[in-house]
Amino acid sequence: MTNLLAEVIVTSENAAELMGQYVIALVPAVLAIVLAMITKEVYISLFLGVFVGGLISANWNPINALQTIFEIMAESMGPEINEAGAVVGAGNAGILIFILELGILVALMNKAGGGRAFGNWVHKNVKSRKGALLATTGLGCLIFMDDYFNRLAVGTIMQPINDKYRISRAKSAFLVGSISVSICILIPVSSWASAIAGYVGEGLEKVGASYDSFNVYIDTISRNFYPILLIAFLALTSFLGIDLFGLRKHEHNAIKTGDLLCGFDAPNGEEVDSGSPKGRVIDLVLPILVLIASCCVLLLIKKDGEPIYPTNSALAMGGCIAIIFSLILYLPRRLMTLKEFTGCFGTGFKSIADVFIILVFAWALTGVCGALNLDLFVQAFATWMGNAKNLLPAIFFIAAMGTAFATGTSWGTFGIMVPIVAPMITTIGYDLMVLTIAAVLSGSVFGDQVSPISDATILSASATKSNHLAYVKAQLPNALMVAAITFTSFLVAGLSGLIWLGWIVAVVLLAAFIVVAFVLQKKNSVLTNDLYKQVMASEQAQEATKEVAPENA
Repeated sequence: MTNLLAEVIVTSENAAELMGQYVIALVPAVLAIVLAMITKEVYISLFLGVFVGGLISANWNPINALQTIFEIMAESMGPEINEAGAVVGAGNAGILIFILELGILVALMNKAGGGRAFGNWVHKNVKSRKGALLATTGLGCLIFMDDYFNRLAVGTIMQPINDKYRISRAKSAFLVGSISVSICILIPVSSWASAIAGYVGEGLEKVGASYDSFNVYIDTISRNFYPILLIAFLALTSFLGIDLFGLRKHEHNAIKTGDLLCGFDAPNGEEVDSGSPKGRVIDLVLPILVLIASCCVLLLIKKDGEPIYPTNSALAMGGCIAIIFSLILYLPRRLMTLKEFTGCFGTGFKSIADVFIILVFAWALTGVCGALNLDLFVQAFATWMGNAKNLLPAIFFIAAMGTAFATGTSWGTFGIMVPIVAPMITTIGYDLMVLTIAAVLSGSVFGDQVSPISDATILSASATKSNHLAYVKAQLPNALMVAAITFTSFLVAGLSGLIWLGWIVAVVLLAAFIVVAFVLQKKNSVLTNDLYKQVMASEQAQEATKEVAPENA
């Protein structure tokens, strides 16, 4: 079955007919989503979706189907090739290389003891409960390259000092897990950014759109309401001492009784290797700065007004420069041996192996759906919706929330949905397409953050030594509140076509909620930071009384 996009013109008159003709193109993606929800196994679900798509494309011949899907896989992982057959860019291969480099760089920084050194610095400079909460949030925003490293590093570094100020383990896990998935999707120099750009590129390629996929990702950042609102929510509630719903119960219990787990059992987590004791803060900060600077410079170099290096090539080159810099920074100071340095390559690959599998299968799923003319279906669907197409951002936000929550993976969710949304550009236009992609990303972050089966919640609980299910239950109402504001913002932005109006609604609703919560909790004397001061003062007074009593006796 060949792609007929160039031969068919979608109009309002034939939209319904084309939807019925090409609805079979939805089968692979829908099957992958349904199986993932039922089995909770993303890899096999994606592969079965790809295989069924190959069967349909190959007229149900299983041998030809296997040949088709592996040819599509190989093509999707290859470099960018022009019409003359010359390599003009790294293509998706560049994304895979860059993600591998990030895994290696994270392993190197950890082995060098950069995280340990930064933790020691934090312990010396944090002097209050509010400071500990804000430091946890700030450190999470600093380590934006990889969400796995973010959770392990921030949780390991901040958990002891959070314990000191009686911050409940559930609250610590909530901060660590929420920040890790929120910041990584907003920063261009991260594994998430590369993957999303790759998914966008796969979708745009199917309709011959000439937009640079990385620039499309950049445009989604300002429209990605949920992670931005969530970070603002965490910072404001930490500063003001506001805790809501189940988290307030955990916090008040920790402050009043010193029981940081609120009666729940702690997990039996593995000890994390904190690296060389000779590491310094610069061993964490400098490689990150070199990576950012290298990528930015390579992306900005132009000739005749055009970038010299394609985006994926520039990112791969920047990652290589950062690794070479780390070699120069670490080995002469004997933070690790050459054998340990090269050993981090294997460690880095292991840490991103899951990402590789999801990327390859998601790209293959996009390819087989494209072979079945999914592009025509989504264009016909968008045309058939007419003016209701402005509801697409809100609709896809809800769909992504449910899918990511059920499957426990944001990568798998936007790996399936983004390539479906991107081809709609020819029907709904660039701005609405970008807003809808941002909605998919926002919904995926929510699901990953709160799902009890996601690596985000499992690893966050382990890193902070929190009870996994207790933390998930406590954070859910808070996340749903931010999600409700996000849904309203996508609805307003989609219907009005004005992103700034969506942001006004988001800011007003979040500010109103925070103000009301602060006023009510202050009136009822339940602000956690104030409660902590009162309890500490009372305990100190009791200790002073005990010391005076024996003397008087």
